[in-house]
Amino acid sequence: MAETETTANNHFLMAEEGISTEDKKVHGNNNTSGPRPVREKLIYGVEDRPPWPTIFLMGIQHFSISFSGCFAVPLVIAKPLCFDVDRELLNQLLGTSFFVAGITTFLQSFLGTRLPIIQGCSASFIIPVFVLFGLQGPCPPPINSNSTIEERQFVKEVAYGRMQQIQGSICVASLAQVLLGFTGLVGLLLRFIRPITITTTLLLISIEILPWASDSCGTHWGISSLCIFLVTLFSQFLNKYDIPLPRGNKLAVFTMVIIRNYCPFQVLLSVVITWILCLILTAAGAFPDDPSEYGYKARTDVYSDALRESAWFRFPYPGQFGVPKVSIAGFVGILGGVMASVVESLGDYHACAFISNTPPPPVHAINRGVAMEGLGCIAAGLWGAPSGFTSYSNNISIMSITKVASRVTVYCATGLFVISGMIFKFNAFYSGMPEPIIGGIMATTFGMVASIGFANLAFIKVDSSRNLFILGIALFLGIGIPDFLVKNPGAINTGSTVVDQVLNVILGSGMFIGGVGACILDNIVPGTADEKGLNWRKEMAGLVDDDVDDKDEEDKKLRCYDLPFGMNWIRRTHWMRCFPLSPTFVGFRTKFISLNNQI
Repeated sequence: MAETETTANNHFLMAEEGISTEDKKVHGNNNTSGPRPVREKLIYGVEDRPPWPTIFLMGIQHFSISFSGCFAVPLVIAKPLCFDVDRELLNQLLGTSFFVAGITTFLQSFLGTRLPIIQGCSASFIIPVFVLFGLQGPCPPPINSNSTIEERQFVKEVAYGRMQQIQGSICVASLAQVLLGFTGLVGLLLRFIRPITITTTLLLISIEILPWASDSCGTHWGISSLCIFLVTLFSQFLNKYDIPLPRGNKLAVFTMVIIRNYCPFQVLLSVVITWILCLILTAAGAFPDDPSEYGYKARTDVYSDALRESAWFRFPYPGQFGVPKVSIAGFVGILGGVMASVVESLGDYHACAFISNTPPPPVHAINRGVAMEGLGCIAAGLWGAPSGFTSYSNNISIMSITKVASRVTVYCATGLFVISGMIFKFNAFYSGMPEPIIGGIMATTFGMVASIGFANLAFIKVDSSRNLFILGIALFLGIGIPDFLVKNPGAINTGSTVVDQVLNVILGSGMFIGGVGACILDNIVPGTADEKGLNWRKEMAGLVDDDVDDKDEEDKKLRCYDLPFGMNWIRRTHWMRCFPLSPTFVGFRTKFISLNNQI
């Protein structure tokens, strides 16, 4: 049976020649949208505990593949926050992002869905932040060795003031995400969000953030092109060839699998090789010494002073940038980012469940997952991370390659994130990465956002005139309206400064305008079930038929979604069945399934 890998949210293997009769009992027989996904045997399942060397190696894998997102998103958001003009402030921002990523990942894997999913900085928060602070003017000049104490203090006040606005907005907006999870309302949200809405939202995110990656690449196209080429080479070509190694015990076999399929390290390998080349070229004098000349930012010694002067350790703590503040415009803009990250995570839950050979996440697990992500975003706001956090589909691909889905390996990655966030030298070192390399990382990382959007089109009838119309109108709204506001800054003038700011943030976010437009049109324009993709969540999970032949076996498999403590008491307590986060929750389960069948 031939198999191919899909990307992003669809991280499962597709059968090209159909499936057997036995498989149909598991995957259903009503799927008419194309090839059916086929589950593969794992070396270690979700609840298995591999040997400690294997846990450590897989923890490094998860950390490495998620590193680029946790690194690239803060670097982009640092620009409107003015944290990039002072390397010390940028180091603090990166350290805080890594530290909070560890906290949110632990909340998700220990108390949330209980699936091995990494949490990282969400790109959906980039656009609202740029729109919000684009109305507040430019940042102060960059800090250098000749800057006075007064200039450094002024930069810190500006950066801290902007960060406080983001912190408060993230905390308050994330309460909506917590509410969706704790009340079980996320099940109702699923009724209205379909693939075309996800596609439009993610495409618009990519369209708006890729120009910033282009600016960084433009500091030296040769270096950035080499970085992109290496990522392509490692991830798309060299991983096709096996390196023969002797077989032995399970650990030796697993080590062979890691070495043979080393594409999870594609970003890290590409960065290391390109960085070493920049180091050699800098020592050889190939790059100019004048900051105003092309290619200067490819030098490796631009921020060497910041690395030498930085402390070895720094512990991020809540309120380190001051007391969070809330503005109406900031709240509205960040709320759009929160809802986009919820949509993205719902697809990741189903994809991770399929890869890890577990049943599709029940409604109580989805409720807990969304709730824990909301609490993680609130933690991000309290600690001072530049964006909210969401589930990363990157590490799901590792499980499909290595066949290791153990939850314990994610706990190991959690520890690595927390430790790296406290080692200040580590953050200072990576913040000094040559800008063309950063541009290459952004191009590959944020380019995948658009790929995720396109991948969701597999669940609808793409050539339908209805869907083409909706997608075209939504993309126009998401691109045209923000572009009009940029070219006509005074177009919105209601007489109220607050109302003007709120409208500018809402209408200036193409992701929000296009996503809402696509959602509304997709729910009001008539269409067939195939055109709307009504069964897309079941198809993504590999299930179309809700009937299960062996109920006891199904219940046993669902135990992986149980809480790690207190389950005997929870099962004995009748009222816990009414609590949406409880593993025994049945209050909305029937309604949830009914809604899925209706839409």
